[in-house]
Amino acid sequence: MDLSEFSRLEDKANYQRHPWETSRKNVLHTFLKQAKIKFPIDRIVDIGSGDAYVIHTLVEKGLAREYYAIDTAYTPEVVAQLKKNNNNSKVVYFQNLREYLSTVTSEKPTLFLCMDVLEHLEDEKIILDDLNKESNDNYYFFAVPAFQSVFSSHDVLLGHYRRYTLNQLKSVLNHNQFKIIDKGYYFTSLLIFRNLDKWLKKDKKESIDNWDAGKFKTGLINTMLTVDFKISLLLKKIGITVPGLSCYCLCKK
Repeated sequence: MDLSEFSRLEDKANYQRHPWETSRKNVLHTFLKQAKIKFPIDRIVDIGSGDAYVIHTLVEKGLAREYYAIDTAYTPEVVAQLKKNNNNSKVVYFQNLREYLSTVTSEKPTLFLCMDVLEHLEDEKIILDDLNKESNDNYYFFAVPAFQSVFSSHDVLLGHYRRYTLNQLKSVLNHNQFKIIDKGYYFTSLLIFRNLDKWLKKDKKESIDNWDAGKFKTGLINTMLTVDFKISLLLKKIGITVPGLSCYCLCKK
């Protein structure tokens, strides 16, 4: 959830997506395809949905019967623009999780997405306590930036309080009674580059909303991240876990 991306909402036709956005979406799709979740599930709720890019890729795949997007930046003006940008799709928008929970009351199997959200909270319990109020038979996909050792001014720019190891993320979720059914890291190559940047004391100035590297460089990075991710999946299948710039847990309650 990087609020900087909202500055481009009214210029949808002219901006290009950061490779991180498209690669992150592909990672989610792969993990959901591998998960033992019966799709279409009744509901998908994307917490920290940003400009609603990810959830609309799930709408296109028909993975749920109902779709909800939640973000603190969803003012009436932003929601109106999002609806316009996405042809008044079936996605319903809420400004916070509690508003969703108090409005959508019937109990149906739900997949909650919480990708790159927990690091924006001074205390993760702000969200985890509310999620614990939900009924059983739900799935939860958490993803966070990994390794405090590479925390930099770029994290500060994005509004991050911290980064996590996989064990730290597992500990937080286990403490909050989430049953972890899959876990790991992804984007090893980005962790290498981030460590190099840290060593060279080179801070990144780019955010999601100001990516203008051109189609060739964007495509090259997307290809690199695709290969990176496929290699990590192959290694995981033979029991080898390699660190990456992000870590994730798929949970059940």
